[in-house]
Amino acid sequence: MRYILLLTTCVLTGITLAQPVRYRSPNGISDKKNYNRRAVQPYFLEARCGLTQFYGELNAQAMHGIAGIGMGRSINKQFAIQLDYNAGSIGGEKRAFFNSWFMNEYNTVECLVKWDLSEQFWEKEPGLTHISVLAGLGQIWFSANAYDLGDNRLLRFTNSGQSARNPLFLRWGPAKGPRGIKKTREGMLPLGTSVSYALLEKLKIALEYRFYFVRTDKLDATSGRRLINPEESESYSDTPNDTFSFIAVSLQYHFGQKKK
Repeated sequence: MRYILLLTTCVLTGITLAQPVRYRSPNGISDKKNYNRRAVQPYFLEARCGLTQFYGELNAQAMHGIAGIGMGRSINKQFAIQLDYNAGSIGGEKRAFFNSWFMNEYNTVECLVKWDLSEQFWEKEPGLTHISVLAGLGQIWFSANAYDLGDNRLLRFTNSGQSARNPLFLRWGPAKGPRGIKKTREGMLPLGTSVSYALLEKLKIALEYRFYFVRTDKLDATSGRRLINPEESESYSDTPNDTFSFIAVSLQYHFGQKKK
């Protein structure tokens, strides 16, 4: 998978550098931006796959996979809104102090706003390659387990038959709701950037990097410099919340007709 991503990155870079400097605008005037700022095909579907990276206590990297789908609508040529679903896993290890490795399987739902910088700031028609940034809000459902590096014995976990929903960390009070939840649920803030290239009139390929700030410190089944199980109330610490990211290749299919 990582070799496919590397090859795709090289191809996209080559295409971008090889793109002609002059691009004829749809309004028939060479180099001039089209006065109509509405998207020609406002709706789009997207599929992506890539690799994840974790930042936290057990941060010695072990890259894992991610796959997702999305759908959205362009408000105009500069802005679009989209709804994404992703499923993947993150992992890592730390020999010093913890002597453990972890695996986290997660699902996310994200609502994003995408800003096309090429359409916004280029004085001339951008052409086939576009650079965008995106941000939004999301929800993550995850289950994490930490194991001993020597004998793979389960050391810490985030979910069990006694787990229950809690609107805040357990240090703020007892858990509420039915017990036995299989996935911990937390809010998150996704930020990202992408470079897309129009392969066909309705089909684009993109290289995307997305970074997540998650409202929890136990994505790696570890909270601060502690060895006790993160389900326990005293295990929550004042250390920064965990974060993770992914780099992915996506295909976007655009369809629909702009309003007259």
